[in-house]
Amino acid sequence: MDISILERLSEQWAVLLVILERLVVQRQIVALVLLALGAETIARLLSPLLGKVSGADRQKNGQCSLSGTLTRWLHALEHIWSPILAVGIGQAIIALFKHYNWSAGLLREGLIFFWLLLSYRLVVVLLYAWRDEEEAKEAHRRVLGPLFFFLLILGLQRAIVGIIDISGAQPFSFSGNRISIGALYRAAFVLYAVLAGGWLVQHILTKYLLPGTNADPGMASTVHTISRYVIISAGILATLSSLGIDLSSLAIIGAGLSVGIGFGLQELVANFISGILLLFEQSIRPGDVIEVNNKVGRVEKLRIRSTTVRMNDNVEIIVPNQALLSSSVTTYTRSDRSVRIHSVRIPVGVSYNSDPVEVRQILLGAAHRHGLVRADPAPLVFFEGYGDSSVDFSLMIWIDDFMIMRRVASDLRFIIWEELAKRKIEIPFPQRDVHLRSGIPWEKILQEKRDAE
Repeated sequence: MDISILERLSEQWAVLLVILERLVVQRQIVALVLLALGAETIARLLSPLLGKVSGADRQKNGQCSLSGTLTRWLHALEHIWSPILAVGIGQAIIALFKHYNWSAGLLREGLIFFWLLLSYRLVVVLLYAWRDEEEAKEAHRRVLGPLFFFLLILGLQRAIVGIIDISGAQPFSFSGNRISIGALYRAAFVLYAVLAGGWLVQHILTKYLLPGTNADPGMASTVHTISRYVIISAGILATLSSLGIDLSSLAIIGAGLSVGIGFGLQELVANFISGILLLFEQSIRPGDVIEVNNKVGRVEKLRIRSTTVRMNDNVEIIVPNQALLSSSVTTYTRSDRSVRIHSVRIPVGVSYNSDPVEVRQILLGAAHRHGLVRADPAPLVFFEGYGDSSVDFSLMIWIDDFMIMRRVASDLRFIIWEELAKRKIEIPFPQRDVHLRSGIPWEKILQEKRDAE
């Protein structure tokens, strides 16, 4: 940091100490501290009373007689009691100061922060009351929390301007440009505005607009991923531009780095390009069932660098995009989302004394009894052939969710076993007939064995 900035801060700190020595300032600071502590204390005392009201109401009828919405508002009121009380008591203190002809300018400035806190908490309460918890948390983290922080910094700067002003200080430089603290604040706000606005657009698009149009999940994922990277890139460029940095100089630097990137990060660049091609080509889409490393799994997320595939045992595999693009990939849902469980084929072997038509009816009946087996396409029974000790059949079914494939196959085996036992149809085990050739002196061989022992 430049020594002139330290000197400037030292001078402004000395001015601040002089101002704090004034009785009129000390009186207002004490009033603000007591206001904050008093409002918080009263809010904590009132909070259990709200809980008792709703609890007594539940005990009255065995359940909460108030509507669910009203009950949520009672609990939400606990979070806004403190700023409400601070604003009310603050107005009363300002009126008291006016009565005694005391200066209350600092009190009015301090009261702005309580109004800001009240507005922030009220918006958060409305958000959690109207939207589900996960969606509200995401909006709170991405939009409301950072916005409150920026407004708080802006309010502090407005309150202390003329006393301590460091926004014009220029502690950093880039490409010959001096960057002030105020410019950093504006750049950070621009980046926040672009990212927060982009997230809102993405959220509305993917959760409300695209589902209403019955768009393909792969297309929705492509739009979401590409728009995210475009928004991030636009935010970075807008931030650099707000700092007064010449973007053409960055282009020259990027051209020089591209050679090193091409040699040192070949795999990363190849995966990046492969991810873009997969997104646009949509040969593999989120929700597709593919075979990776001789294992069948579902594509969960398709990112720029890698793809996440979840196996039916709930294990996730991270596959580089280059591997998906440069090698053969077996996909079971490219044109049809239904998945045939041929990899968990249900073979059934019955005795040669059984009626094949009856066995076929039993297998089809077992498939129709299971609620997770699709009626369209209909289950099929194949007569596989004549085995050494059994007549072999196989049941083929289709299901909607590949993740429950093993459970459905296990359920069907239980049902088939039960039905075959009811019809007294035997499931034979492998048998072998051993024929002993004549002319071999078995007695002599056994006698020699006993003599050896």
